[in-house]
Amino acid sequence: MSTPVARGAEETLLQRFAHLRQSFAERLEAVSGLNEPSFVRSDWADRNTGLLEQVLSVPPSDFLRCPEILHQMFVGAKYLPHELPYVLSRLADPALAREDPVGDPPTSLIPGHQVTTSSNAVHHLHHLLRFEDISGRPVTTVDSVVEWGGGYGGLAKLFVRLHGGSPTYVLIDTPVFTAVQWLYLASVLGEAQVVLHAGPEVTVATGKINIVPIGLACRLDLDVDLFISTWALNESSVDAQRFVLDRNWFSAPSLLLGMHAGDPFAQHALDAGAVAVPLGNFMEGQQYLIR
Repeated sequence: MSTPVARGAEETLLQRFAHLRQSFAERLEAVSGLNEPSFVRSDWADRNTGLLEQVLSVPPSDFLRCPEILHQMFVGAKYLPHELPYVLSRLADPALAREDPVGDPPTSLIPGHQVTTSSNAVHHLHHLLRFEDISGRPVTTVDSVVEWGGGYGGLAKLFVRLHGGSPTYVLIDTPVFTAVQWLYLASVLGEAQVVLHAGPEVTVATGKINIVPIGLACRLDLDVDLFISTWALNESSVDAQRFVLDRNWFSAPSLLLGMHAGDPFAQHALDAGAVAVPLGNFMEGQQYLIR
């Protein structure tokens, strides 16, 4: 059961979402032509089309349950028994794992704590906390990030929460997903903290979350502390992978990748000094690549 303070905060987020979703169509139209088809595999092009049909105009209040998000980006409860104990052992406060009500994600109560979380929040925290352990670099020391393929924005939100400050965070994704990310992140973090870039140039706003449609990725000129891609880069086209390599991971000294084990692209990360961390005890055939 949520505390009265938590309930009040949730009501504020939902009110903000109700306001922002009225301008979603305008935001989507602004970025709709900023694609780079050569970077997107055909299966993901189909998912983008399906999501577009679900959220066009005014997204539903449960937009995180759209099949293209729920079935592709929510891991389900099967990983909770493996990931939640580790996450709780590493968090200073279990409330850091709380889930927000925007989009109506599937949630559950953390046993022994009055905190409602989701399997996805725990999954994303697991990525970030394992990165800290393996790399030896606390999230609090990472002040600039590029994330390739940010889903609906869940990992970016939790990164900012763990960081505790105002990191400069750049999300690169397909146009429809950038619009969804804007809606979600502006609802949970506040519209002033989120910039959806619609070109023609990209001037990254320091200390904010910058959402960049993939068609503008070539106009990004920045070096960052950390490059993240959790199962998105190995599901991108060869041209997209080559683009990231040509940019040298946006000059990031630190890497956090989630990838199918055996994917040929993983060798590039290993050659760049990343360490392979198999997840076979609960995610058979999957691994982190961390530098």
